[in-house]
Amino acid sequence: MAEPRETDLYLPVKALFEEQGYQVKSEVGAADVVAVRGAETPVVVELKLGFSLALFHQCAARLSVSEEVYMAVAHKPGKRFASALKNNVVLARRLGVGVI
Repeated sequence: MAEPRETDLYLPVKALFEEQGYQVKSEVGAADVVAVRGAETPVVVELKLGFSLALFHQCAARLSVSEEVYMAVAHKPGKRFASALKNNVVLARRLGVGVI
């Protein structure tokens, strides 16, 4: 089985937003994903295979473009990921960033 890639997250994220009536594009400027619906604020999503400080930096930078910023991180089995998810969701909320 091939190693997962960040681009593997695109189709599930795209489907999630399209179900809500968004038009979704990948690789718009520096953003991995941008979702637009009517005159609403665009939603910016950064795709990553795991949490990192660089991911938080990217999302903080995207907040200068849109108030609606999310990080989409691949789910992994086990307690270690569950703990990281819990802690990183708290941090993301403090920054005003969502987690998918």
